[in-house]
Amino acid sequence: MSLISEIKKRNVVRAAVTYAVVSWLLIQVADVLLDAFDAPGWLFRGFIILLVTGFPVALIMAWFFELTTSGLVRNEDLPENYASEDQFRRYLNPVIIAMLSAAVILFALDKFVWTDEGAFDGSGTRFQNTARAGAIAVLPFVNRSKQADDVYFADGIHDDLLTMLARIDSFKVISRTSVMRYRDTKKSIPEIGRELDAAYLLEGAVQRAGDTVRVNAQLIDSGSDSHLWAETFDRQLSTTNLFSIQSEIARAIAAALDAKLSQTDESRLQKVPTDSLAAYDAYFKGRQSLLKRNVAAYEEALSYFETAVSLDSGFAGAYAGLCDTHLSLYVKNSAVGHFIAAEAACQKALSIDSGQAEVRVALAALLRHHGDYQRAETELRQALDLAPNNVEALNELGYIMALQGMIRESERLLLESVSFQPDYWPTYDSLFMFYRQFDDRPDRYERAVKYAMKSVELMPENASAWNNLGTAYHSLQQYDAAKVAWDRALELEPTRTGYTNRGLQYYYEGFYSESAEMQLKAIELAPDDHRAWGRLAESYRLMGGEEESAAQAYGTAIRLAESMIGINSLDWRTRGLLATYYAHNDQPGDAKAMIESALAMAQRDPEALLYSALVWHELGNDEFALNALEEMVDRDETYVLYVSDDPDLADLRGTHRFEQIMKRLEKDP
Repeated sequence: MSLISEIKKRNVVRAAVTYAVVSWLLIQVADVLLDAFDAPGWLFRGFIILLVTGFPVALIMAWFFELTTSGLVRNEDLPENYASEDQFRRYLNPVIIAMLSAAVILFALDKFVWTDEGAFDGSGTRFQNTARAGAIAVLPFVNRSKQADDVYFADGIHDDLLTMLARIDSFKVISRTSVMRYRDTKKSIPEIGRELDAAYLLEGAVQRAGDTVRVNAQLIDSGSDSHLWAETFDRQLSTTNLFSIQSEIARAIAAALDAKLSQTDESRLQKVPTDSLAAYDAYFKGRQSLLKRNVAAYEEALSYFETAVSLDSGFAGAYAGLCDTHLSLYVKNSAVGHFIAAEAACQKALSIDSGQAEVRVALAALLRHHGDYQRAETELRQALDLAPNNVEALNELGYIMALQGMIRESERLLLESVSFQPDYWPTYDSLFMFYRQFDDRPDRYERAVKYAMKSVELMPENASAWNNLGTAYHSLQQYDAAKVAWDRALELEPTRTGYTNRGLQYYYEGFYSESAEMQLKAIELAPDDHRAWGRLAESYRLMGGEEESAAQAYGTAIRLAESMIGINSLDWRTRGLLATYYAHNDQPGDAKAMIESALAMAQRDPEALLYSALVWHELGNDEFALNALEEMVDRDETYVLYVSDDPDLADLRGTHRFEQIMKRLEKDP
């Protein structure tokens, strides 16, 4: 028998054709499904390699085995009359023909119907072209009302529409922070689109007159500068009508982009958070104030949100705003009353509507300050389920992961947040904090400076950004640059952080009177902050003649630090500072217990080791102090600057072990 006849008899050709067709169909299905679930590219490539590797195996199996109604049978074991009697292979031909037909149909659809490389957007909707899968930027709405004060109203509608669109899985929405710099811009639509990496821009205008409102909106393709949709809405002024307009705009955008809204999306569009227009007005004003990020604005926001909940006790968004505001004030001044109020507001918001991402993000931030990192992570992941495009949740999650010791995952999330919203400055703020406090690479302080500078670039009038830049420079021992940044922060907004940082710099330079003056100014702004009291105490202690004042300041610092640990028992930095307060307040037992707990919680972080050295030296155990300093420098050589500058370690200088540590300062030639 010839080789060709043998190949035909053994169904090798039929097996090859069948394998090729099935593989091609599987590749098409895998391409669609893996793309829809945002699977990594290596998974698809590995799948193809697996199919190619299986092809020769299939041919070998076809040569040695026959598929029968009884399963696989070796060719040598088949009866001599099998080819004429076995009817099984008659059914294979229709199956092969059906698969070939399906392959031809799928090829035709892909070639002639799903044009422009029709890609899935991740929600199961195939767009007409890949450009339509791009991001949407909602530019600041123009206020066309006669009252200039109504700009907050236009901004509120703009902000709510952004939030609404971000909840829709099919849309990728550029953050509010990124688009606000284009208010009153003279740049063209294509220019803005390129700068924001946005395929589409939504422009709008709001005109409020008496009990009526007019909203104009138009969707523009940023590449071609062509209008895809435009409409004017004239309605009676009510919260129901306002949200109806926003829902109609969202549906119109979806229709213009051929995006199908899910049932979940539709249910979100139908929600009306409050029936009170006055409460909604107050909520708008509160949100606008909160964005300014300074103490005066926080106090203003607090008043607005309190008004909103007094007008509508079932307004979950307003309670979330209260939570954010109280927590922001707690961060600024350490007043425990604000933390308690934030906790109550968050719980109230959650009980009213747990389906709002802003509620869960606010609660997660609160839980972070409470030290409940695992629950905070859970809340943030639920927030991202509710609003996958919520960059605030992604940013907060990155910080939470760092606090749980998952350093590389934290970095990945924060950098992903940057790629998602390049102009969202709070992420750069978090990256500064990440590289300064958590990262373990030699160039982390240079990275901290880089991201602090980016925050200043995006928010040049924000004191916090300048404070962080000063701290980053100080970590690099660039003291003059740190002073310039801290002075700029104080010019923009006198804050506890600003005065404490400047006072600390004076302290390390040996100007204790000037240091005390700075800490007193910090205490005027934040009388409940233990750090300012502790720094004041050490300044008094080294001034001479102020021993009684130092003792009183230490007593106050201890009381306030203990109160903070009552809120967050995992706050090892506060524990480390509290241990130093105890040591200088003649409480050696408390100092030892507290520093040991801080070292354990911090996993012997260099900063915790510095506190340990200061405590043991004050308690008279210089061997333990030097051990801590050596371990600190072994873990992080940049901490040697504290060894050289801290006046409390001055009397260790001259000892052999201390000099060995100081050699770390020497630069290679």
